[in-house]
Amino acid sequence: MDIVATSDVHSPEYLPLYLDALRRVSIEPELVLFAGDVVDKNKVLMFKPVYEATRKMFPEAKVVAVFGNEEYRGYERLYEQLYKDVTWLNDSYIVLYEGKLCIIGTRGGLDKPTPWQLHHIPGIDKYYAELPIKVEQIAIELRKNGCKRVLLLSHYGVTRKNLSGEKQEAYPYLACSKFERIIRKELIDIVVHGHVHLGTLEVVYLRDVPVYNVSLPARKKLVEIRV
Repeated sequence: MDIVATSDVHSPEYLPLYLDALRRVSIEPELVLFAGDVVDKNKVLMFKPVYEATRKMFPEAKVVAVFGNEEYRGYERLYEQLYKDVTWLNDSYIVLYEGKLCIIGTRGGLDKPTPWQLHHIPGIDKYYAELPIKVEQIAIELRKNGCKRVLLLSHYGVTRKNLSGEKQEAYPYLACSKFERIIRKELIDIVVHGHVHLGTLEVVYLRDVPVYNVSLPARKKLVEIRV
């Protein structure tokens, strides 16, 4: 299965870069993944040019997305209503191709909430502490139900191992390293995330699980993945 993945388009900011990257894709994917921050500052309507260009290029592909920090909390339903052909995952999952691939989608967590989040999002520290456990429980159930491959789609990173290029003092605000334990338990087969705009590494491995940083500002291309 061929997958194309990206994040952090921050439309309209990186929309020209996205459109150029879209034209340079060399495969015909069955699945397109958006790992959050597709729009800038919750400009909901700016998802439309991204989606329409993607659908024109890949009319048969299934599109799956998660929300990022730029798709503001409380507006999830609006995105779902406006872009009904996109499968939006929000601490939830989808089973595809008769269980051959299952996708768990989430905004993800951080090792440390940002000062803004602590001030504006009640309970965010508790949410970040409990999220890895919730994702682990979902993955366990998917395995029990016969899912062959489990893909974790997150906006925030899941390890500090691929944050090189960013300032070290920013590491706690880029990823939740508690996810490493779940990935090493053979519950997850592949991870796709964004948010790390300056990350120099496209992929690192935890155990033998590939972890892709598909942030468009970092990659300057759409990441092509074969499962």
